[in-house]
Amino acid sequence: MLRRDEHDGSGYSNGGESPQQSPRRSENQGAVWRSCYEYAVVTSRLKRVEAAESHSGQDEDIEALWRKRAELAKGIVDAAAPTIQDVLMKVAMTASLLSEGELWVGLTPQCLEECDRALAQEGHGEQCLKALEPELWALCQRVQEQTAALEARWDCVNESEEAGGSNDSCDGFSLAMAWDELHESVWSVARYETMTAVGLRAKGKMFSDLLAFFSAMDGMFALQDSYLRDFDHLAYRRLYGKDSPMPRRSVG
Repeated sequence: MLRRDEHDGSGYSNGGESPQQSPRRSENQGAVWRSCYEYAVVTSRLKRVEAAESHSGQDEDIEALWRKRAELAKGIVDAAAPTIQDVLMKVAMTASLLSEGELWVGLTPQCLEECDRALAQEGHGEQCLKALEPELWALCQRVQEQTAALEARWDCVNESEEAGGSNDSCDGFSLAMAWDELHESVWSVARYETMTAVGLRAKGKMFSDLLAFFSAMDGMFALQDSYLRDFDHLAYRRLYGKDSPMPRRSVG
């Protein structure tokens, strides 16, 4: 992902040291920068308190700081990002928080909207995706079909259990097989490096559609990470006319 100190001009570092900024400059920054700044300050303070083992009331202070840091992490995701630079910083910080386990979901509807707007997304229909990235379109179609098949098998198992009988055509083994197939298909989409804003939107829509039903699937985390990295790549190219120097992919 983009380094904050190199690309967004904020001077923000993820190493826990609070950035040195004047109050006037801080006031002139946007909501994303301010949220990241507050997170950095609290993280730095938390490290100092944890290092001071003899400090009285340390446990209570540490617990309060952990709670505050969790609130600020969510605040970064919720912060409004009106410019492409704001979205880049928000995406970079969100990816970092996800990798550190501070967040489970960073791709909120607001974040997806901001990414679309930052890339000036216009075409978004299935036919547009099929024409521009047929491989990704086929992968998305497979996920849709397997999701429907899994839900049908799940309903069949539930109906069979409620009736007090068994149905060999929709038993637990069949359900597990359907789950494994969907899991592998989601990973296939996560591994795909989209080259267009239309493809990026397709990944975001898939994440949103699956989140309510399959949030525990580890492929969902990979899909989220894939979306954020693809956005970084596309936005960097849009701003600077060349590929980002940062790694494109971290998912296996």
